[in-house]
Amino acid sequence: MQTSGMANVGVYDSKDLAEIRSAVEAVCAELGIDRADQVNRERVASRVMRSWSLGRRTPLGLVQAGLEDAG
Repeated sequence: MQTSGMANVGVYDSKDLAEIRSAVEAVCAELGIDRADQVNRERVASRVMRSWSLGRRTPLGLVQAGLEDAG
């Protein structure tokens, strides 16, 4: 997977953001988190973005990270 090369400084290109957003949406759908539930959506997004920054960038890896500690 090609990245922007800027992820290590917290900058994401549009493809990076699309992949992160897709994982967040998948996790939220799986957990039944509504769009209005910003607190829980931000928790999921934080876990997904942490995974991205650590190099776990496959779609499955991002979704797994979003599901961690979700129970």
